[in-house]
Amino acid sequence: MKTRYFVIVLLLLSLHVSAQDTLRLSVQDCIDLALENNIPLKNAQLEIGKAQATKRQAEAEYLPSMSAQALAFDAKNAMLSFGIDDIDNALVRQTLYNLYAQYGGFLGLEKEYSFVQKGTMLNLMATEPLYAGGRIRNGNRLAKLGIEAAELQAQVKEDEIRLQTQCLYWQIVALQDKVNTLNQLDQLLDTLDKDLEGAIEAGLAMPTDQYKLTVKKNESALNRKKVEDGLMLLKMALAQYIGIDGHALTLTDTLGLEVAPTAYFQDPVEAVSQRRESQLLDLSVKAERLKKKMTLGEALPSLLVGGSASYHTFLGNGKPNALVFAVLQVPITDWYKTSWKLRQHNLDTEIAENNRRDLTEQMRLQTEQAWYNLEQSWLRITMAETALSDAEANMKIVSDYYEAGLVSLSDLLEAQTLLRQSHNELSDSRMEYRINVVSYQQLIHQ
Repeated sequence: MKTRYFVIVLLLLSLHVSAQDTLRLSVQDCIDLALENNIPLKNAQLEIGKAQATKRQAEAEYLPSMSAQALAFDAKNAMLSFGIDDIDNALVRQTLYNLYAQYGGFLGLEKEYSFVQKGTMLNLMATEPLYAGGRIRNGNRLAKLGIEAAELQAQVKEDEIRLQTQCLYWQIVALQDKVNTLNQLDQLLDTLDKDLEGAIEAGLAMPTDQYKLTVKKNESALNRKKVEDGLMLLKMALAQYIGIDGHALTLTDTLGLEVAPTAYFQDPVEAVSQRRESQLLDLSVKAERLKKKMTLGEALPSLLVGGSASYHTFLGNGKPNALVFAVLQVPITDWYKTSWKLRQHNLDTEIAENNRRDLTEQMRLQTEQAWYNLEQSWLRITMAETALSDAEANMKIVSDYYEAGLVSLSDLLEAQTLLRQSHNELSDSRMEYRINVVSYQQLIHQ
């Protein structure tokens, strides 16, 4: 909740900055914005809601099922009629004819009576399943697994967003470091250019040295253009990813001191067992087993009880009624078909278990590879730091020698190139290490 309030305040403040103002963001700020604005993550969270709705539907199977019916009709002819002519025994029929002729009119009797020609009926019925072959219980278990799977998939998507955001962030910071290095070297070139003009006029340097210096400045300008263009594109990519305007974006975190890889190490087997992807594989196997149980339930007997209350006017006067009932259903002809369905589920379960074993091994190898990458990037940092120290010492010596006239301008420019390359190598190695740390931490869930 605090993160949500922070993001809202940050977005409101960003509406008040002008095009010339700079929005300053730390790496955590960018992660918070990305998690707030990322559309795939929002969809993953909506999938959780869908899974919860499915679970509610499954829970409803435990509740009684109730229905109400109302019927009204008016037939052209009565649906039921009975009279003297409907009697098969001729002697009885003739006797009744004689009695009707003598007394029927006096008593107000009819020769034929009709029933159910018009009427109304109201009915309320409730049923409750007592046993359905385990399908209701297993259906609820399967729906619960669906919620767990949706939640894990949302967490996996969140991890992907965190990793991608930090990758973009540290790439931008590394390019910013390269811009700073170019600024320092350009200052050296400008100072050297001024000194060289005086040296040429005094006859202490050759005009070709000016040409060499111009070539080096053009090379530096081209490198600056490449770095600045890459920086702009990465800022636009980061801004789009976290959902803000990136025309005036400044990142506040720097590639500072790093912690050695040993601080992060975790046993690969234990790390894989804790991964969300591993939990998803376990859920897939459980889901196949539950599907098999539900299919088996289709071939088992089912029992339900119920009750009904009704009111009808079929026979003239209104008459209420009520009853209770029980229904036992035993499937017979579906047993053969169900047996093949069960065989199919057995094969699906075996496939899921094979996939789990295979992907678990792949995840273990992935964790091992991530650890090796982390160690290699740490070694790269130590080597880059040594190379930078050597390049700085070399630059100082060559500069002193150049001022004393002991080395040529080409040697000085070469020393500057080595210094710039050493700075860039250290920036790249630190960026790589930051990204590898985040990647490894996500694999071991630190």
